[in-house]
Amino acid sequence: MTAGRGSRRRLWRLDTKTSIEGQNPVLFVEGRLGHHAAAELEAAVNRHLSDAAGDVIIDMSGVDYVSSAPLKLFAALADRLSEKGRRLRLREPSVSARLALELAGLQALVDSA
Repeated sequence: MTAGRGSRRRLWRLDTKTSIEGQNPVLFVEGRLGHHAAAELEAAVNRHLSDAAGDVIIDMSGVDYVSSAPLKLFAALADRLSEKGRRLRLREPSVSARLALELAGLQALVDSA
Protein backbone atom coordinates (compact mmCIF):
# COMPACT_ATOMS: atom_id res chain seq x y z
CA MET A 1 0.00 0.00 0.00
CA THR A 2 1.48 3.35 -0.98
CA ALA A 3 0.33 6.91 -0.86
CA GLY A 4 1.48 9.90 -2.87
CA ARG A 5 3.41 12.70 -1.24
CA GLY A 6 0.38 14.96 -1.07
CA SER A 7 -1.89 12.26 0.27
CA ARG A 8 -3.12 12.44 3.83
CA ARG A 9 -3.90 8.73 3.91
CA ARG A 10 -1.92 6.90 6.55
CA LEU A 11 0.11 3.91 5.51
CA TRP A 12 -0.33 2.06 8.80
CA ARG A 13 -3.60 1.91 10.62
CA LEU A 14 -4.39 1.60 14.26
CA ASP A 15 -7.53 -0.38 14.95
CA THR A 16 -9.11 -0.60 18.39
CA LYS A 17 -12.11 -2.31 19.91
CA THR A 18 -13.23 -2.52 23.49
CA SER A 19 -14.93 -5.00 25.76
CA ILE A 20 -15.45 -5.54 29.47
CA GLU A 21 -14.05 -8.58 31.28
CA GLY A 22 -15.45 -8.66 34.79
CA GLN A 23 -15.04 -5.08 36.02
CA ASN A 24 -12.04 -4.48 33.79
CA PRO A 25 -12.28 -2.60 30.51
CA VAL A 26 -10.15 -4.16 27.77
CA LEU A 27 -8.91 -2.22 24.77
CA PHE A 28 -7.75 -4.46 21.92
CA VAL A 29 -5.13 -2.68 19.84
CA GLU A 30 -3.97 -3.80 16.42
CA GLY A 31 -1.46 -2.18 14.08
CA ARG A 32 1.40 0.24 14.52
CA LEU A 33 1.69 2.43 17.59
CA GLY A 34 3.67 5.31 16.14
CA HIS A 35 3.64 9.02 16.94
CA HIS A 36 0.31 9.74 15.20
CA ALA A 37 -1.34 6.63 16.58
CA ALA A 38 -0.52 7.69 20.15
CA ALA A 39 -3.13 10.45 20.02
CA GLU A 40 -5.70 7.98 18.64
CA LEU A 41 -4.82 5.51 21.37
CA GLU A 42 -5.15 8.14 24.08
CA ALA A 43 -8.55 9.19 22.74
CA ALA A 44 -9.71 5.56 22.67
CA VAL A 45 -8.54 5.02 26.23
CA ASN A 46 -10.22 8.19 27.47
CA ARG A 47 -13.43 7.58 25.52
CA HIS A 48 -13.98 3.94 26.38
CA LEU A 49 -12.12 3.11 29.55
CA SER A 50 -11.96 6.02 31.97
CA ASP A 51 -15.31 5.44 33.70
CA ALA A 52 -14.89 1.75 34.51
CA ALA A 53 -14.10 0.68 38.07
CA GLY A 54 -11.42 -1.98 37.51
CA ASP A 55 -7.95 -2.11 36.07
CA VAL A 56 -7.45 -0.96 32.49
CA ILE A 57 -6.20 -3.71 30.20
CA ILE A 58 -4.67 -3.03 26.79
CA ASP A 59 -4.30 -6.17 24.70
CA MET A 60 -1.22 -5.65 22.53
CA SER A 61 -1.09 -9.02 20.78
CA GLY A 62 -1.84 -7.36 17.44
CA VAL A 63 0.73 -4.56 17.72
CA ASP A 64 3.70 -4.80 15.38
CA TYR A 65 5.55 -1.56 16.27
CA VAL A 66 5.74 0.81 19.23
CA SER A 67 7.45 4.22 19.15
CA SER A 68 8.34 6.47 22.07
CA ALA A 69 5.09 8.48 22.05
CA PRO A 70 2.83 5.55 23.06
CA LEU A 71 5.44 4.42 25.60
CA LYS A 72 5.19 7.85 27.27
CA LEU A 73 1.41 7.54 27.13
CA PHE A 74 1.53 4.15 28.88
CA ALA A 75 3.75 5.55 31.65
CA ALA A 76 1.46 8.56 32.18
CA LEU A 77 -1.67 6.42 32.10
CA ALA A 78 -0.16 3.99 34.62
CA ASP A 79 0.60 6.91 36.96
CA ARG A 80 -2.90 8.37 36.55
CA LEU A 81 -4.57 5.05 37.28
CA SER A 82 -2.27 4.35 40.23
CA GLU A 83 -3.46 7.57 41.87
CA LYS A 84 -6.99 6.11 41.72
CA GLY A 85 -5.94 2.73 43.13
CA ARG A 86 -6.19 1.10 39.71
CA ARG A 87 -3.65 -0.48 37.41
CA LEU A 88 -2.69 -0.40 33.75
CA ARG A 89 -2.10 -3.93 32.48
CA LEU A 90 -0.54 -4.51 29.08
CA ARG A 91 -1.64 -7.94 27.96
CA GLU A 92 0.12 -10.29 25.54
CA PRO A 93 2.40 -7.82 23.78
CA SER A 94 3.85 -9.07 20.51
CA VAL A 95 7.57 -9.79 20.46
CA SER A 96 8.40 -6.36 19.01
CA ALA A 97 6.06 -4.57 21.44
CA ARG A 98 7.52 -6.48 24.40
CA LEU A 99 11.03 -5.45 23.37
CA ALA A 100 10.03 -1.78 23.19
CA LEU A 101 8.37 -2.00 26.61
CA GLU A 102 11.45 -3.63 28.12
CA LEU A 103 13.81 -1.06 26.60
CA ALA A 104 11.62 1.72 28.00
CA GLY A 105 11.63 0.15 31.47
CA LEU A 106 7.90 -0.54 31.36
CA GLN A 107 8.03 -4.34 31.67
CA ALA A 108 6.29 -4.06 35.07
CA LEU A 109 3.13 -3.05 33.19
CA VAL A 110 3.08 -6.31 31.23
CA ASP A 111 0.36 -8.53 32.60
CA SER A 112 1.93 -11.80 33.70
CA ALA A 113 -1.42 -13.48 34.43
